[in-house]
Amino acid sequence: MLLVAAMVGALLQGCVRHRAEADSSDEAFVEGWNYYRLTEFNLAQKYFEVSMKLATNETQRIRALSSLADVWNYRSPGQDRDKAAEIYRQVIEQDAAKAWAPWAALALARQTLWKAIDQFPDLAVMEEAYGGIMRDYPGTQAAEEAFLYLQTVRIAQLDDTVLDKAVAELEEWVVANPDSKLLSRAYGMLGHAYHLRREGVKYIAALAKSAEIEKIQGQNENVPQQDQSEAYFKMGTAAQFDAGDFEMARKYYGMLIEETPTDQRVFIAEQHMAEMDKYEASVREELKRAMANGEEK
Repeated sequence: MLLVAAMVGALLQGCVRHRAEADSSDEAFVEGWNYYRLTEFNLAQKYFEVSMKLATNETQRIRALSSLADVWNYRSPGQDRDKAAEIYRQVIEQDAAKAWAPWAALALARQTLWKAIDQFPDLAVMEEAYGGIMRDYPGTQAAEEAFLYLQTVRIAQLDDTVLDKAVAELEEWVVANPDSKLLSRAYGMLGHAYHLRREGVKYIAALAKSAEIEKIQGQNENVPQQDQSEAYFKMGTAAQFDAGDFEMARKYYGMLIEETPTDQRVFIAEQHMAEMDKYEASVREELKRAMANGEEK
């Protein structure tokens, strides 16, 4: 009996310990996001609901409401995207300051894409969904995200006309948005589009620009540098096989080997460098033989 009583007491303490309580809306919101990041969605939901109840202004209320929609949209198990969509629409209607509404609209647009995940995305539907965000919330990061998502869908169509449109808009966008936090991603997408168009030199340049910007932004924001090994390897192989520029290929293979010596691609890069050395040596020997034959004649 004592053991049973102890177990019941422990369970009750656990329930108390996990009851969502806070002194303010802000405090509850912070706790909600802490649990959300830990994928403790039940507790995140409770704290966001408390944050809404304790809200003393519209900013706090809308912020908590939008976060509650994210819980329903991404939680697992218990995901309910229809419920999330309903709440996102409430955010869009009620957010007079338009601080959270752009992100709610973006989440709804992405839901449209997810529903068609097993089939080819309907370009017209996605043009309308993402285009609406760009039109309704210009100048916001959500609008920038929408622009890039739209270009991703266009590139995925594998249609030359649509691909050309994506390239043209991306080229214009990277020039017009030099300070965007998404600039590195945009150049990466542009590089992928160039690769599909078999424009090797442009492909390499775009990937190099993407890696350069990511490194600079990381330094400016004082965050750990991301691994660039994949970008270096792609640039090296593109220079070697697409552009036939062995000097450039060696440059990027060398950066890969120097910065990430334990990466599994280092062995392949070293093989490629040896192949280039062997090829160049054979070309030199062929030239020597040709010159010798010419002198003999």
